[in-house]
Amino acid sequence: MPLPSLLTKYIVKTDEKVNKSNLKTFCKACIEALGEEEGRKISFPNKTDRIIQHFKKCSHFLAKTNEEERAAVFALLRSKEADTNDNTIPNLIPNKRSCKYFNFIFIFI
Repeated sequence: MPLPSLLTKYIVKTDEKVNKSNLKTFCKACIEALGEEEGRKISFPNKTDRIIQHFKKCSHFLAKTNEEERAAVFALLRSKEADTNDNTIPNLIPNKRSCKYFNFIFIFI
């Protein structure tokens, strides 16, 4: 799932991989305040929740943005949490059996 366009103006995304699927990202406010070398020491995966988690504790981001911009960014996390807590989506994966030999035990007895 791509990142919301609201977040892309506050981060720098690289081609360097953190793991198999996530790219390494940096906070633009940290790079501007600390300099290129020091700012790039603080990295995080390109996942919406991890980016917003960094923004909540980043003093450089808080100083650079106004209250409305912060509220819009932090609302992305709240709306995503509401989507995951919504129980209207049916479970498409059937439940696994507890033991693959369970059915055979009753046959032999």
